[in-house]
Amino acid sequence: MAILVRVPPQILEDLVGAAITKQGNIYKGELAKLIGASKESLDGKTSFYLISLMKLCGFAEADMAKVLKKSRIVNQRGAVTRDISAGEELKGVIDSALEGFQMLIAESFKPIGSEGEIVPNQPIKRRSDESPKD
Repeated sequence: MAILVRVPPQILEDLVGAAITKQGNIYKGELAKLIGASKESLDGKTSFYLISLMKLCGFAEADMAKVLKKSRIVNQRGAVTRDISAGEELKGVIDSALEGFQMLIAESFKPIGSEGEIVPNQPIKRRSDESPKD
């Protein structure tokens, strides 16, 4: 489950500025790649995925709880749905994001096809322009 978060523009600007400075004056585009976000999300034009916001807060050395308390959860169509309150709800939002992230990782490591389809002694296919090595 991907959770989108809209951060108020001034807070986002401060976070991005701090992250760029603390990471040795990297460019905004490089920062976006490092945290898995887009430059548009760093400019406040779109919402962040929570996991990217967590990474941004880490690079900016910012308090994630304070940032989330001032932010809003957004649905997949971009409509702001609700504020995030402190305490158990904040913990629940972070837990849900991490659980979704873990599921994505687990899915990416599943074998393609069934595991019982192991074909022993399958010949190595070569390109037509490649000569066999003796």
